[in-house]
Amino acid sequence: MKLWDFGRMEGGKIKIIKKIGEPLGLVDGSEVFSSMFQYEANGKSSFEVVISPFGPENYREIAYVTFQVRDEPGALAQAAQFMKARNIDILNSETVSSIPNVAMIWEMLVDLSFYGDSSGLKKDFEEAKAKGDPGLSMVDCLCVETSDLATRYTRGAAVENAKIKTKALRKTEKKASIIKDGVFEMPQAYLNFLGKTSAPLLIVGEPDAWILSISFLNDDSRLVRLSIDLPDRPGALFEIMKAIGDESVNILAGYTNVLVYYERMTCELIIDTRGAVARGKGDIADTLRPKIAALGPAFKLVESSPIKL
Repeated sequence: MKLWDFGRMEGGKIKIIKKIGEPLGLVDGSEVFSSMFQYEANGKSSFEVVISPFGPENYREIAYVTFQVRDEPGALAQAAQFMKARNIDILNSETVSSIPNVAMIWEMLVDLSFYGDSSGLKKDFEEAKAKGDPGLSMVDCLCVETSDLATRYTRGAAVENAKIKTKALRKTEKKASIIKDGVFEMPQAYLNFLGKTSAPLLIVGEPDAWILSISFLNDDSRLVRLSIDLPDRPGALFEIMKAIGDESVNILAGYTNVLVYYERMTCELIIDTRGAVARGKGDIADTLRPKIAALGPAFKLVESSPIKL
């Protein structure tokens, strides 16, 4: 899922567009909690703020639950009743008729704090089905997965990388913030760590962890969006990445999409050209276009456009 954006913090305020905020529950009126980290590696450092509608204390008994039910009237009500009877709070959820007239999937994030644990829930369901509980006649199966959401929120993005030193500057901002007019206002303590109230940003939504990651780019960043056609074959992406890297251009984000399997695909990249070899020679596209075309007839730089920060 492409759930990232680039923007700017102004006066300590950060705009969260709906395309990113809504899937994470970060909408107007939402109460959000936040943490701040500093990362260091090879003499360089970077800051990140993560925000979520759930504070660390809320993560203790949160689990992922998936119901598969019949695509019939009342089926979802049976699943909801099963959860209600066990005093389980359904937090965020999504349901879709995956096989119309046959089956539906209901995926949810639930709070088991007033029930027990995930293994107990699975056992409860299987025992009820084995006894032929009429209240589950249209509910076929249930899957439960223990959540490890707190790891990302409390330990940062590089928890498994021994080469990066992670420092939790603020494990949790105790006072929750409120999203208003699509804006998250940075706590003053975070601004003190940053030493500024204005900065270019990379904003990344992480739906599985229910957090929004906000990282701070270099003040002199010069971002460009590239759209490239290339063949769908092993090594094609390497050739693109090498051609760009040879110009001292840093890739910040990107995604690929196959158009015709084993024939052609597209690639969209966001690059930072502030250190580019060709920086003093004009538009970076003038340098990359012939280099990409030289890779073969199926390679083409289709579009290049600057991103205003």
